[in-house]
Amino acid sequence: MYEQLARHITTHSPLKEDDLQQVLPYFKPLQVKKNTLVSRIGEPSRRMFFINRGCLRVYFIKPDGREVTRRFAFENSFSSSLTSFIGGTVLKEATQAVEASELLYIDRLDYYHLVDNVPGWDLFYRYCLEYAYVTNTRRLEDFITLSARERYRLLLDENPQVVLRLPNKLVANYLNITQEALSRIKSDS
Repeated sequence: MYEQLARHITTHSPLKEDDLQQVLPYFKPLQVKKNTLVSRIGEPSRRMFFINRGCLRVYFIKPDGREVTRRFAFENSFSSSLTSFIGGTVLKEATQAVEASELLYIDRLDYYHLVDNVPGWDLFYRYCLEYAYVTNTRRLEDFITLSARERYRLLLDENPQVVLRLPNKLVANYLNITQEALSRIKSDS
């Protein structure tokens, strides 16, 4: 269960084997069923998740009750609401397993303990922050500068598993279009 996590960490940081073996026990396994909330709006983000199998969706709820998907995280990636995780503030977004998922998680205090005490973990933390910043900035840029059709094509090119694995309702929500508009775009492609 920890092999994927170990590969992911060592791909993105210079951790030595001894340090990696010190890090891995801080991650705890968590099996969740489809549609389970792993973090809730109004609570502080206390965990960072690594997805071994499955998919997590991070979403906001608008004042009118509509959900707006910010991101999906699939296998071999981390997911956390970093604003809350870093600042210790309450969540303004929820994280839901949209498939039955096998996760590993690390508590916030343990994560920062590793940053302070394990050589190389601070570089992994920097990688996580930079990746999140670039990903979120690109998504915002795409929403501002691209049409719905262009966003769909980009999604197919960069992250086809969203379209292949998830229901049209979630794909449309992520693209900020109606399901009908998504159907038209798909039929024209």
